[in-house]
Amino acid sequence: MDGLTLAASVVELRSLIGGRIEKIQQPERFELLFVVHANAVSQRLLISASPDNCRIHITEEKRASPIDAPNFLMLLRKHLQNSRITSIEQPNADRIVIIRFASLTELYDTTEFCLICEIMGKHSNIILTDGNGIILDSVRRVSADMSSMRLILPRLTYEYPPTQTKKDPFLASAKDFSECLSKSDRKDKALSSEFYGLSPSISAMLIDAIIYRCGLTAYDSDEIGRELFHFYEALNGGQAIPCIADFGDRNTLLPFTPAIDSFTRFNTMHEAADEFYRLRSQTESIKRRTASIEKILSNNIQRLERKIEKFSMAIGDEAEIESLRLSGELITANLYRIPAHARCIKLENYHVDPPKPMAIELDPMLSASDNAQNYYKRYRKAKSAMETAIIQRDSADQELEYLCGISSDLSRCLNEADFEEIKAELTSQGYIKAAQTKRSKPPKSKPHRFISSDGIEILVGKNNTQNDKLTFKEARPDNIWLHTKGIHGSHVIVCSEDSIPDRTLFEAAQLAAYYSQARESAQVPVDYTRRKFVKKPSGAKPGMVIYTNQKTLYVNPELCLK
Repeated sequence: MDGLTLAASVVELRSLIGGRIEKIQQPERFELLFVVHANAVSQRLLISASPDNCRIHITEEKRASPIDAPNFLMLLRKHLQNSRITSIEQPNADRIVIIRFASLTELYDTTEFCLICEIMGKHSNIILTDGNGIILDSVRRVSADMSSMRLILPRLTYEYPPTQTKKDPFLASAKDFSECLSKSDRKDKALSSEFYGLSPSISAMLIDAIIYRCGLTAYDSDEIGRELFHFYEALNGGQAIPCIADFGDRNTLLPFTPAIDSFTRFNTMHEAADEFYRLRSQTESIKRRTASIEKILSNNIQRLERKIEKFSMAIGDEAEIESLRLSGELITANLYRIPAHARCIKLENYHVDPPKPMAIELDPMLSASDNAQNYYKRYRKAKSAMETAIIQRDSADQELEYLCGISSDLSRCLNEADFEEIKAELTSQGYIKAAQTKRSKPPKSKPHRFISSDGIEILVGKNNTQNDKLTFKEARPDNIWLHTKGIHGSHVIVCSEDSIPDRTLFEAAQLAAYYSQARESAQVPVDYTRRKFVKKPSGAKPGMVIYTNQKTLYVNPELCLK
């Protein structure tokens, strides 16, 4: 969570001021969950110092606590249980949030504690201090072995992390922003270097959003400066516009509307944060689970590549194999001319025009007839080995193509159900050992569903199992079926039995190209035909089909439907 998004979250956290701490949990090693009773309702405050998911916000999610409470959690419960939140601050709009608590001692004296939340990526921490700034403990202790600049240990005085000389954007005027933007051609870098809480990437998104919203055709530092001032004024007043922006390769949590079409708006920052980190956690979980499958696929792909190389070497030169047969025929045709115990003989090769002499090596211990039979035997053996190697190589090629396709499907897993379908397919094919214990089945994965510009439904399979089900069980005979030509990809069905508009057909072809191994290519060939012309050969692996009566479109693989 960057400084700007953190600021929008802190504005919402102000509703907890005056609230009483009812419960404290530590679901994960670097994560705390406070149940706060404020304004006649109980709310959950999540604080995470996880290196990858550091954040602080109100959450609707419930978390389970470990059976054994960690020492830091016991300390928090001792000092903060039943205490009240007196203030929540974000100094300089930077990535530090200070929560102050007022707690009653056994003698009913009021004592103050501070929970300092440093939301700083891999350096994130949650530190408990007393009213004098003395560290009582932290979720991550920093000793002299870990850092020589700043120690985080009990009984030491808390010191703020080293900071740069920047300005608090909430205290800046429109003129301050305008002057900053006019100093450099790199507006995003200028903004981030002068004001707290803004990285160059967030600065660039914010400037683009302002230009887009205001409809500016030319860059105007004064206009953008005024808009930045109004933006921070609105943000401080709780008027953030929480969004999750989809930039294709990543999602970003923002407190403003980005200058792109692909984003989701939420009513509050904590709703947006819950969804953002839920999606991130789901993606990370899928990545962890797919790692073992990727290793299995990688090992099998390498094994097949080695086998194909060996088979290719075993096939040999067909001309050399045919020369063995020819040698046997020439010896047979010239038995009377071959002297006994000869080691080599030159015979006219009448199979070429004009005939040329051909030197043939002989075994002096064998007769001419036996030498001919020896050549025939060597020919049959080499021919048989070549034919077997060709069959095995073709089989290995097909298996390699199949596994590469599975690997492509695995990289596009979106949820648990997608992963389980691929795992089940690999188990059925013998690549993964079947589990001995029974597990509850996850909900079945569903194909991607899109609506074309003409209002026609288009379905896209996510993996081989879905492709087979979509093509042979759900699609009707006269539906249009699409697939990338000679490239592993998804089966695509246009759900209309009537003639479909060219625009819908083109959009379906784009989807077929996008959900294939040629996603990063341009001008991808996509075949299309009626579903009734698509057949599955007997014994074929999942997802493999043959088809006829097809036509081909060439498209750029862009996901054009929303």
